[in-house]
Amino acid sequence: MNENKLLAALPKLFHQDSDLAVGPGDDCALIKFGGKYLLAAADQLIQDVHYFPDTPPEAVAAKLLKRNLSDIAAMGGIPRWTICTLACNGCSDEFFMRFFNALEACAKKYQCAIAGGDLAELPTSGTVATLTILGEVELEKVCLRSNARPGELIFVTGQLGDTLYSQHHLEFEPRLAEGRFLSENAFSCCMMDISDGLAADLPRLLERSSCGAHIQLDKLPCRNNCSWQSAIADGEDYELLFTTSADRAGKLLEVWPFDTPLSCIGQITADAGTVRYYQDAEEITLNGVNGYEHFRA
Repeated sequence: MNENKLLAALPKLFHQDSDLAVGPGDDCALIKFGGKYLLAAADQLIQDVHYFPDTPPEAVAAKLLKRNLSDIAAMGGIPRWTICTLACNGCSDEFFMRFFNALEACAKKYQCAIAGGDLAELPTSGTVATLTILGEVELEKVCLRSNARPGELIFVTGQLGDTLYSQHHLEFEPRLAEGRFLSENAFSCCMMDISDGLAADLPRLLERSSCGAHIQLDKLPCRNNCSWQSAIADGEDYELLFTTSADRAGKLLEVWPFDTPLSCIGQITADAGTVRYYQDAEEITLNGVNGYEHFRA
């Protein structure tokens, strides 16, 4: 069973309650709590999967937190608290202190607090770090993968591809301010972050919305002039993928207050579950360019 099949099957195993407004399947869970709505997400970093063994602990800690912040950004939310666990074998006291000092520095930068966590020793060499993040969002401003509608335009922030050799996978900035701007000003109510590559993540959004899409490959913002294959499949972009109505797109581009580039790369269609890619008006077959997927079978 591959990752996508697992992700589709597992939510059916879990009971829900009336306070869970949005459960598994989006960037964050959405939970009613008093008069507010909490956002909750968890992610992990595994040595030799998400970073090389010689990566400085400061970079590992920052990436761990920032990839969770990217999930909050995709919901149009504000980060508040985190809980971190770290399991390793052979880590020195210096490693621990550098890791946690950097985690705190990153948390201060993005105005969220480290609320606790856990430490454990692995039986074999390596390091596994996990982080749970909690944030908040107003119900009328939350952005969901299920909110795309046919005719809307598809945008991405920043640039895509060449994430490993450019070091973008470590040095990215979570698009918190951008996501909040889009949700607060009603430019989008459908958004997700791109972590596994556009070719892997866009179909997940479309499945939740029961829609399809046409993507213009020549419109992709390719980092360092990388190929379109790299731009849709490399993963670890941590950019926002969102939709906006065609009549609001011009206004969005006019008032966009950030240096972060915006690119319109396609349009939502009514052809549920179908993504068509075009280059210079000619349809292109991906031929195995799929994005990143765990447990690929």
